[in-house]
Amino acid sequence: MQNLRVTSTNRLDLRPGVTEPVVLMISRREVEQGDLASVLARLKVFLATREDAWLYRGQMTLVVDGYNDDPRELVDMPQVRTLLRNLEAEWPYWAFFFNQVDDSIKLLLSCAAGSRFLGRGAVEMDAQRVSAALSHGFAGMNEVFERFDFPEDELELMSRGLVEVLEQAGMA
Repeated sequence: MQNLRVTSTNRLDLRPGVTEPVVLMISRREVEQGDLASVLARLKVFLATREDAWLYRGQMTLVVDGYNDDPRELVDMPQVRTLLRNLEAEWPYWAFFFNQVDDSIKLLLSCAAGSRFLGRGAVEMDAQRVSAALSHGFAGMNEVFERFDFPEDELELMSRGLVEVLEQAGMA
């Protein structure tokens, strides 16, 4: 293992709360144009170095901006669903970087694995799509841990936390 001291920062685990939040802001323009490329380009920096990946693990909040005046929930908007479904498909590292405190994971998976969108944020989930998205997310998480040789016990903690989030949301 390289000389990264994984406990050297004054960072708390995200289970109690976010301490160094990173906001993945997706604009209305990106949604309406289906501009996943610009979103993915902004995400590359988080995997640039071992130190960056470790510092920002579990710190990212997903925000879709520009719809504050729209009475619909984000998951009820087909263009938002399409962009977030594509994000999940193209960027498997969401399970490593998204925090386990807010609704970021729930929003992403609702868009990626929903089968029926009933309005007012209600979503019927497709069990096979949920399973596929989770497999993809866990594979991305494992890839980051293997690439940077992060501690196995941390992988176990993050994995259990993700399962808890899904169980609390009724998705697991």
